[in-house]
Amino acid sequence: MKPEDQKQEANPPKPQSSGIKLAEEEGKKLDYFLSAPLRSAKRLMEQLYSDDHFYETAAYAWIGETDAKKLFLYGVSKEVMKTCIGLINDREFLEESPPQTGIEMIQKIIVGSILDVQSYRVRKMIELLSLLILFDRNTKKDEEYRVFLNAENLDLALARQQDFKELYEGRTIYNTKHSIDDFAERITEDLKRLGLTELWFLDKAKFKNQRPSVFKSKKSLYLGALLVGSADERIVLGISYGRGYSRTSQSVHPLLGSHDYGERDNNTKHAVANFTHLSLICMHIMHLAYKIADIDDPEGLTKAMGANFENSEGPKSIATFSKEYQKGDIVLTAWTDLAEVKEEHTSRYGYKAYKVEYISKPPLPEYPEDWLEAKMIMARVMSKGMVRGFYENSVKSVSHDKETLEVMQEVLKLPDDELLKCAKKTFLDLHNRGILIPMLLESGFLKKDRAEILKNDIETQGLQKP
Repeated sequence: MKPEDQKQEANPPKPQSSGIKLAEEEGKKLDYFLSAPLRSAKRLMEQLYSDDHFYETAAYAWIGETDAKKLFLYGVSKEVMKTCIGLINDREFLEESPPQTGIEMIQKIIVGSILDVQSYRVRKMIELLSLLILFDRNTKKDEEYRVFLNAENLDLALARQQDFKELYEGRTIYNTKHSIDDFAERITEDLKRLGLTELWFLDKAKFKNQRPSVFKSKKSLYLGALLVGSADERIVLGISYGRGYSRTSQSVHPLLGSHDYGERDNNTKHAVANFTHLSLICMHIMHLAYKIADIDDPEGLTKAMGANFENSEGPKSIATFSKEYQKGDIVLTAWTDLAEVKEEHTSRYGYKAYKVEYISKPPLPEYPEDWLEAKMIMARVMSKGMVRGFYENSVKSVSHDKETLEVMQEVLKLPDDELLKCAKKTFLDLHNRGILIPMLLESGFLKKDRAEILKNDIETQGLQKP
């Protein structure tokens, strides 16, 4: 190696630090989203306990049920504060890191590292929000919070015991076994006191056999929250387990070649979007924490959304997953493919999916039919109920052309099914010539902002063309 190469190897070039620049209004909005849940969590903690001494020293098996509820909510607030402080640090670091323009390898890795941290925070807060939603909807008595806290400690002790047994060929630490018995006994006593044999968050079989985890799976709790959550809660939960929870687990596992690498994945636009998403999750958590505590939070989420969330876009957004289409409708997918609706399915979560047959060239030639969720259908171009009116209007527009008018009048004699087939051929011809989309946009039939929103959703969620 040449001396000059050795010198370069010892002192690698540092990436320049020009940072991202947010518009003033965007910066103010982000400041609010980052600070609002932090302040909300701090206020609740102070109303629950004057300091953290009791939280740090309490033996959960022996606390009263009122303190169990307060300690549970204190812990919720603590987790939200940790996330918000992390977000503020992320923003400062991101503003010091290089912009995505002209990005180099080390710069992509810098942004990717921030996205990884944000992803595991999303996973943690989604898990917490799922619990809060279910506690709010299911819990009748404060003893349930004590059961949860004891089950959490029981699970930790069972994990320690199992780890020791695996490492030391089945031997047991009796001190740990004593803790397990104590926590299990207190949970059993509380269940008897509540007049129950099981609780919604406990795995009955594993609790009985003292096997970790004594909690129901994260997936079942998450899906349970989706079933009972409001439109706003379901939006921040991420609509589905795959989007809202399992996809974020990628950040805690090494991905060596199973994902794309580059500016498309590691860009600051995704990081800034994550700030808002995480902050909204935290604000919903604190909204429920105050509700469960029966304490007013005048500076919380309802300040922005309204007392009954009347200013929220949540119901409108969730409605896109339940859009109604009929068999035979000619539709345009989010990827601007032309297709015909063949079948409909409504899930237990109220979401709709449609089986379509591609009219234009299928994304994969071997699959001329495929299922799409309602959100991924951009617009209904034509339906059986619309087609006759469409041709009648066409007749009016060509009334000055005698020859064309006669042809159109003959076409109108056809039944609606045949008219729809004619429309299908017409739209396919326009689509193949690259005229259909500009024509729909110019006429106002297809909204440009709707197309842009779908495009951004697809990019953010990492959805691939089917």
